[in-house]
Amino acid sequence: MNRRTLTRRLVQTTATAGLVPAALLTAACETQQAKPKETGVQEVTFLDWEASLEGLPTETVLKNFQSKAQNVKLTVDTLGQNYEEKMRTLLAAGTPYDIHRVNDDYVRGNGTKGLMTDLMPFYKRDKVKREELWDFHYNFPIHEGKSWAWATGNQPRVLFINKTLFQNKGVQAPLFDKWDPPGWTWEDMVSAAQRLTDTSNPDRPTFGVNIYADTGFEQTFLVNFGVEEGIYSKDGKRWTMATPKGIEAMQAIIDLTCRLRVQRPFNHGEGGSGVSGATLFTQGRLAMHYSTMTAMRNFRRDIKDFDWDIAPVPKKERRVTEGSLICYCVPKETKNADGAWQVLQHMTSEDSGRIFAEQQYYIPANKSASTKYIVAKPGEKPEHVKLFVESMTQYNTLPNFTSNTERARQIYRPELNTKAYICGEPAKQTIDGLKKQVEDSLIGQY
Repeated sequence: MNRRTLTRRLVQTTATAGLVPAALLTAACETQQAKPKETGVQEVTFLDWEASLEGLPTETVLKNFQSKAQNVKLTVDTLGQNYEEKMRTLLAAGTPYDIHRVNDDYVRGNGTKGLMTDLMPFYKRDKVKREELWDFHYNFPIHEGKSWAWATGNQPRVLFINKTLFQNKGVQAPLFDKWDPPGWTWEDMVSAAQRLTDTSNPDRPTFGVNIYADTGFEQTFLVNFGVEEGIYSKDGKRWTMATPKGIEAMQAIIDLTCRLRVQRPFNHGEGGSGVSGATLFTQGRLAMHYSTMTAMRNFRRDIKDFDWDIAPVPKKERRVTEGSLICYCVPKETKNADGAWQVLQHMTSEDSGRIFAEQQYYIPANKSASTKYIVAKPGEKPEHVKLFVESMTQYNTLPNFTSNTERARQIYRPELNTKAYICGEPAKQTIDGLKKQVEDSLIGQY
C-alpha cells in the first residue's frame, strides 16, 4: 500500500480541475440500474483519509478481500492531510478513486450534488439483508430512495473516566453496567467535576471534565437538553441549535469553563503551547474526557500509572450520544462500481466485523459481530466496553443531514470558537448573530 497512484492522480487532477465546468458539481443524479456482476477482472482503487493503514484492522480486512477475490485487483492509497480539499479536487476533475472514505456529515450534500453513485440498485440486486446490520448504519445514507454511501462501522462517544482520580478525591465514579442507569444526571456530573477540579497549581491544573474535546458534543447535548432534532431540523433547512433549548445547552457547556471553571478551557495552553484533552487525560490531570471509541487505542498504549474506564454521558432530558459513522462512497465517475461494491460488502461481512470488533477499532455494522466479539478481556481496559455496543441499540444520534452541512459549519464554528467558547460573549449573542447566515447557507443562498 503506497502513495504512488495518489501522487500521480493529484498531479493530473490539479492540472485539470480548473477546466471542469461548475455545472458538473451540481448535476442532477441520474437513475441508475445495477448491472449483473462483472465477470472480468476489475481494477478497483481505494482511498482512505488515515495517514497509513499499516497495522490497522482496515488493512487486514482489505488484504483478506484481495486474497479471496478472483475478479477484483485492489489498489489502496491513504492521505492523512487536507483530505476533504483534495477529495473535492479529484471529484471535480472527474478523476476520483473507485472508493473514497467520506465524512458522514457530508454524504447527503455530495449525493444530491450528483457526485456519488446511488448504491440502492446494488442493495436490491444482491438482496442486502438489512436485519444483519444496525439500523443506524443502514438507514443514514438513504435519502429519497437513494443511498449515497455505505457505513462499515460506528464510533460512539462516551466519557472516559480516571477511576484513580475519583477514588483519591473520595468521589463516586459513574461506572455502570447499562447505558441508561438511574441517576447520573447533568447535575451529578457538574457536582463531581467541581469536587475533582484542582487549580491550586496554576501551571499544572487538574480539571474535572472536558466536553470540548470532540465536536460531537453539539449534537449529543442538544438532543439531551431537549432539542429533539439536534443541530439541524429534519428537513435540513433550520439551524435548531439556535432555539431556546439549543442555546441553553450550549451555554451549559460553556459555563463549565467560563462560570464554574471545572472544564479544560477551549484551546488550553501551558508553557505557551496547546494541551489537548487527551494529553491531560493521559497525564492523569483530567477526570472525565468526552471522546469517541477511537481514543481507547492510545489510552491503552500510553496510560500506565492510573486506572480508567468508560461511562455513559450524563442525562438531562435524555441520554444519547453522537456516533461517528465510518463511511465510504463510490463516486459517480467510477468505471468500476461493481468491484467497488464487492469491496464494501466484504467490509460489512461477519468475518470482517469480527476483525474490527476484536481489536475494538469501532462497532462494526454487522450486529452479530458486534455482540459476539466486543468483550472486555481479562486485565484489558476499559472494563465496561460493552457500553459501546449497548449505545447502538437505541441511544445513538446523528445530526439531520442537510445538503449544505459543510458550508454551515464553516460559518458557525469559527465564530463560536473565537467568541462564546473563550468566554468572550454569551452563547445567545453569538448564535443569534449567526442564525440568518447559517440558515441561508442550508438552503444554498450563502
